[in-house]
Amino acid sequence: MERGSSSELVKRMSELLKAGAAMLAETCPSCGSPLFKLRGGEIICPLHGKVFLVRSEEEASTASVISVLSKIEDLASVKMMELVKRLSSNNDPLDLEALAKWLEIVQRIQDIKKSLSQPSAAHAQKTERSKQEREKE
Repeated sequence: MERGSSSELVKRMSELLKAGAAMLAETCPSCGSPLFKLRGGEIICPLHGKVFLVRSEEEASTASVISVLSKIEDLASVKMMELVKRLSSNNDPLDLEALAKWLEIVQRIQDIKKSLSQPSAAHAQKTERSKQEREKE
């Protein structure tokens, strides 16, 4: 990390602490910076922003997929802005088609992310069974 970016990271960390965030013992899997828990409960890295904490391989896989989907969604936004800019100066039907395709991609990404963020029915049943077993004891 460069000297300037290191001092910027320290500045962000101090701002988080001043705002009431709690520094956690866990570190960011990408950069190794300490993670912070905001008052609202969200876990963030001062360098990267939101971080997913995972407790199992399944959660790690899901978090990885969501991260990739978010990057694709960001790329789609950039491409759509370029197309909108071009469409303001001409009405090329190919640009309209491309814009429609990018919109469809974004919709699919949002659907996938939504389905990944909801616990699966199998997981819900497993959780319910383990809860019932604990109650029997």
